[in-house]
Amino acid sequence: MPWINLSDFDLLDSALESGGNMPVVTVQEDEDGNFHLKNLSMHRATSEEEALNLLFLGDTNRAISETAMNQASSRSHCLFTVFLECRGAGGSDKVRRSKLHLVDLAGSERVHKTKSDGITLNEAKYINTSLFYLEMVIVA
Repeated sequence: MPWINLSDFDLLDSALESGGNMPVVTVQEDEDGNFHLKNLSMHRATSEEEALNLLFLGDTNRAISETAMNQASSRSHCLFTVFLECRGAGGSDKVRRSKLHLVDLAGSERVHKTKSDGITLNEAKYINTSLFYLEMVIVA
């Protein structure tokens, strides 16, 4: 199957702590049409506090840059997925599973207002392009 390079990174990857290179997260579609993410970590949280700590760690690791409009502008979109599993009380075999996606989209950038140039300008172009395609998906 062909890999689609998203140029996205796992903000909870342990390579961040050691200062190493982070592996790129890639998407692959299998023969049944299911999508799989390679190089994306999953972390078990047994309490609300542990889950929030993971969320805050990922947010801390996001790329930010200063623009003329925003002192700490996020330079990427961020997804945080919570998988919940609940087992019935009293040894019941019934299991309920849920999945919640929390998404923080980088804001649309007006280049003439942010006075972006260089790397920040290229990031703004990618942010705006991805938001345009997201809008097309939602409208469809």
